[in-house]
Amino acid sequence: MGSEQEDNQQNPNENNANGVDRAWLTKAKETIGQWAYIMLRDADDHDIDWDWVRSLDLEHGIGVATAADLEPGAAIGVHDLLKADLEIRDRLEAIIAKMSMVFMRDFDRHIKTYELPRALAYADRRLTDQIDLLRDRGVAEGLWTVTDEDRERVTVPVLHAADGSGLTDDDLADVQDRTAEIVNARAEKRKADREKREESRHERRMALFEADEKHYGSVEAGPDESAPADSSSDAGSPDYLIEGQPVINDDNPAVPNVEQEHVDETAVPEMRYEKSRHAAAEHVAARAAAAPKDYWREVYLPGRDVDNVMGIDLETNGTEPYRAYIIDVGFEYMNMKSSRPTQLPDDYRYDKDYYESGDAYDQHRFSFGVTPEAARHGNEFIIQLTGIDISQRTGAGFPLFDEDPAAQADLLRRLTTQPFVAHMATFEHSFFMLNVAGYAEAYRNGHVTIIDTLPMSRLWDEGSVPCEGHPDGDNTLDAYAKRQGALREDDAERHLGLEDTHIMLLAMKHHLTQLKAEARGPWGPGGKAGVGGKRIVNYRRRRRW
Repeated sequence: MGSEQEDNQQNPNENNANGVDRAWLTKAKETIGQWAYIMLRDADDHDIDWDWVRSLDLEHGIGVATAADLEPGAAIGVHDLLKADLEIRDRLEAIIAKMSMVFMRDFDRHIKTYELPRALAYADRRLTDQIDLLRDRGVAEGLWTVTDEDRERVTVPVLHAADGSGLTDDDLADVQDRTAEIVNARAEKRKADREKREESRHERRMALFEADEKHYGSVEAGPDESAPADSSSDAGSPDYLIEGQPVINDDNPAVPNVEQEHVDETAVPEMRYEKSRHAAAEHVAARAAAAPKDYWREVYLPGRDVDNVMGIDLETNGTEPYRAYIIDVGFEYMNMKSSRPTQLPDDYRYDKDYYESGDAYDQHRFSFGVTPEAARHGNEFIIQLTGIDISQRTGAGFPLFDEDPAAQADLLRRLTTQPFVAHMATFEHSFFMLNVAGYAEAYRNGHVTIIDTLPMSRLWDEGSVPCEGHPDGDNTLDAYAKRQGALREDDAERHLGLEDTHIMLLAMKHHLTQLKAEARGPWGPGGKAGVGGKRIVNYRRRRRW
């Protein structure tokens, strides 16, 4: 990684080392009134006390412990400090978790900016650092040991009473990390809500069909007119706007279409109409009930005309964007159809010597740091995974990304210039939302297009076959890149931003070339024209004067 330091020296963000302006954190609280107008409850369905949010000192820290309290042997007991900090974090993160959905569904734009969630996430990261050091203090004082344990969807640190401490595990119940409990409960609630929505949609369909059957004598009455007023139509609802599919029984040729009815209201004899209407209702209902569930990542698939893209990959010291720091960013460009710019050099040297630049150009690698508290706690897993030792990532050479407005502005410009590609792009997107000033606003306004190679692997790569460990097929970047000839079989994904970006773009280009030759994927029956990818589209009703 000899070139890493060179890129950091080229990074225009170095002037931040002379002082960080954190006034924006306090200024962000000026928008609390906008959020309070719309957002009354948090992700766990609890009432939000916005006065409490307003009272938080986002600039100087929201935890109860001082720097001295983090040291072993401090006067205030570590148990009480840790309990208080965890309660603050749980309360704050339940608010942050709801803010993205509220912001995106604020169609009337009552909320002008996304500064407040970014500010709360900034403070939450520092609070998490403090919580980690309080746990470390308890270990140093011989009160407990800490092990990382998998709890369904997440891995959490679990405290166990140390031998000779005089404590039991029950004594530590109120200082255990509740993240798994909270996350898993939210996931189950989302699942139940989805099932309830599907059941409601099915009931509305059946209500339409039953109403049609009951009122079949009225040829003029279409499905929406004949059903009960409180359940007859999805028109005007969010689902109607998103899916664009009003419930119309137009797939049966025996049923007159709108044009037929306008020409001749008795286009179909009444008895024949009765029979066909009933059969059509049963047919559509059965087909709707048997339809497979949509794969939600399909919206991130590329289209037939995709060309110039920027690939990007982030390395972080954790998985939650409101707790973890961005420590490594790699991005480069590649054209999927047209030739690469000939005036640019093609001899970039990656961390892996056998990686050739190929069609890639304008490669960049930037390294960022963590707070002194996060560096003190360290992260052995990240060292093993990436080779990055965050205990060494402090000082002027490693600015913090969330304190670096120039780096954020530069990245935002690139993210809005052309589609960006990532593997499991929702990860990068979630970090951009809470780290890059202006990104959420640009995304909401339709200026960001996201393409994900993960659904390409799952849906268009016949080598991605289900197995015991991977019920949907092995769609990791490592497996996908190997199947597409972008990574040697005897090698492994590097887990560095630029290297992973490179093999991802190579795999994508190889894959698209093959799909086009075989008339599959974007060129198949279900393929999209244009660039494709995920982009917010604003549906606005036209005013009628």
